[in-house]
Amino acid sequence: MSRARGHMAGRAAAPLVLAALALAGCAREDEAALRERLSQWFALGETRAFAARAGCAAATFTVVDERVRSALPRRRGVAGFLQALEARGRAALDDPARSPDAGMVALANAARGTGMALRRAALEGRACMDETTTSAFRYALDNPRALLGWDGASGTLMLLDPDTGLLVAAMGER
Repeated sequence: MSRARGHMAGRAAAPLVLAALALAGCAREDEAALRERLSQWFALGETRAFAARAGCAAATFTVVDERVRSALPRRRGVAGFLQALEARGRAALDDPARSPDAGMVALANAARGTGMALRRAALEGRACMDETTTSAFRYALDNPRALLGWDGASGTLMLLDPDTGLLVAAMGER
């Protein structure tokens, strides 16, 4: 190939490379970054499912144990959850009297903006869920033994289900 032809081929490929890089950059978050962040709070096992694009991300992980690390404050009631969230930007609601779904309703009633942010992450995150994640998400959402977590900085909703040994994470558009 002549030097001029090679230069032309390189110039023609440049827009394709830039487009591919732009598309890769559109994902809400990649699996490695999500795993790293969640590992601060949970002992993660294997990834069961992961998907991300511009407006959402969703993942399901097995957990090695059900304990939540101290970096994610675990509170029994809505008021304590909101206080921890205000102080640290993240918190977990572990209220055996209500499911995570009921917890989100209670949070929306107590602090509308926060409760709606959790619900929005759940609803928008569902667009990235496959069958595995959808099933785990629905089960954990209705299970009073499941823990509801929220990371306000990243907009990540987390559901830790001790009955299935799964952690589901969902994010919507930021």
